[in-house]
Order: sequence, then structure tokens, then C-alpha cells
Amino acid sequence: MNKAPNRTLFFYQGDKLITVKEGDKGRAIFRNAEQPLAELSTDDNQAGGLLATDQMGSVLVVHGSDKQP
Repeated sequence: MNKAPNRTLFFYQGDKLITVKEGDKGRAIFRNAEQPLAELSTDDNQAGGLLATDQMGSVLVVHGSDKQP
């Protein structure tokens, strides 16, 4: 049986990214009104972390995770 390729789906609330789904894995972005604050992964092998952002809301570093954005 031929398996379909994984797709990446992006979910927004207004113009703010809140969830990313990659195949059966997902990441949720927790935020206040303007700034992303933390990321949580549904994958047991990849931890989430606190997000360090600039004034424009761009993620610079993920603290508590091995993965950089």
C-alpha cells in the first residue's frame, strides 16, 4: 500500500499562528495578545519550550528545547 506524503498544516486565529500539524505530530503556540510565549509539542521525542522574541514577535530562541527556529 502506498502511503500518502506528510503534509504540513498551519492553523491561525485571526492573523496569529496557533498550531502546526506535520503528519501525526503537532505543535501548539501559546501567546498573549501580540507575542508568542511558548511552544508545546505533541511528539514525545521533541520537547517544547519558552520562546524569546523580538519587538516584532519574531522568535529568536526556544529555551528548554534542543531545536532552534
